[in-house]
Amino acid sequence: MQRQPLQEGDSRSIERFYVEEGRAPDTTGRRRLLRSRDLLRLRLQPFKKDINGQGEFVIMSSAFQIGRIAGIPIRLHITFLAIIPFVAYVFTTFTQPFPVNVFGEVYDFAYGFGAVEPPMARWLYSFAFSILLFICVALHELGHSFVAMRYGIKIRSITLYIFGGVASMEDIPRDPSTEARMAVAGPSVSGIIGIGCTLFSIQSALLLGVGHPLTTLLWTLGVINIVLMVFNLLPAFPMDGGRVLRAWFASRMPYVVATRRAANIGKFFAILMFFLGLFGGGILLVVIAIFIYIAASDEERATAIVVPLEGVKVRDIMSKELKTVSPETALPEIMNLMFREKHRGYPVMVDEKLAGIVTISDVQKVPEEKRSAATVGDIMVKAIYVIEPNADAAEAMKKMMERQIRRLPVMEDGKLVGIVSRSDLLRAIEICSGW
Repeated sequence: MQRQPLQEGDSRSIERFYVEEGRAPDTTGRRRLLRSRDLLRLRLQPFKKDINGQGEFVIMSSAFQIGRIAGIPIRLHITFLAIIPFVAYVFTTFTQPFPVNVFGEVYDFAYGFGAVEPPMARWLYSFAFSILLFICVALHELGHSFVAMRYGIKIRSITLYIFGGVASMEDIPRDPSTEARMAVAGPSVSGIIGIGCTLFSIQSALLLGVGHPLTTLLWTLGVINIVLMVFNLLPAFPMDGGRVLRAWFASRMPYVVATRRAANIGKFFAILMFFLGLFGGGILLVVIAIFIYIAASDEERATAIVVPLEGVKVRDIMSKELKTVSPETALPEIMNLMFREKHRGYPVMVDEKLAGIVTISDVQKVPEEKRSAATVGDIMVKAIYVIEPNADAAEAMKKMMERQIRRLPVMEDGKLVGIVSRSDLLRAIEICSGW
């Protein structure tokens, strides 16, 4: 399944974005608020950029990198380590015969490894199958990623989780045809793998026999990839088929309306899957249904917030009149300044250069009895997050959510030219949305 950007972030909501600013979010129509799109995403410690412009991503999640493909980091979540033996066990417990006519002769291909003997071979082939299956999932995500890269979209990583893969993209294109191509790419890869494996399984049956474990492995892998292709193409937004549906809607109506319609259809499919899972489909279908419903709601809220900010630059909403402090400023003085001016944070300047930022949270970390002797330089944050004035306002909002911060210094040519806060963004959203 294709995923929205950042993406590798957590699932914090813009409801919290509002609450922390003392605002009450509306929950209707375009005023519905956003949680970040991907439920199954890595938690990132933010992109740390120091005043020299150096920076790097630091992973703060239970995942580890196993390599790179075409420059894209491939990571495994710890849940992935649990699902491999589980899948292997499940496929050792059954065999489903599948008669196929090959050149006028019927062959009973086996789906599952329950009939493979001896037991050691059964387990070995089933483990091999489970590993190959998730390699196929990674290839599915690479299909999305390669098409995205073709259109200039940066791919941060691909991560394999217990329920599948996540391609973490910088952004999702608003062009309907581009989004449709990206969405179809993943299922196409699954379909090609599925057809290829089934054809190889027929060749294996002719050479080794239909009961050979290798034949069973190829047939099972082929069938499940074809099933994954069909499942992902269901119009259950935000799955791949749902994204194709949204792209079709978006070519005929405003993007927000298209997303809302696709999301409603996705929720309908999620409810249907939920009840099918309850009445015989299995717990996994129930979990997938819940995931789809929540993800569809997230996507709808995200679009209702981000789209109104399109075309708005940080320069348009930032505060240009800045109050700054020096590292020598005493803590009691900065506390009085925060209380008097009702600001929760200030840039720290040294020789007219940005040296850091101090916030009320930094002050609160200092024990009360030690505050009188401390200065801003003792507690200020030097690894700060900055943004350029020509950056999109939506990018500023995304950075604040990902990093759980309230403001971003605005830097141009190495100089501090302003600061943009959550309040500035909320004001822009209200104005642009016509609230």
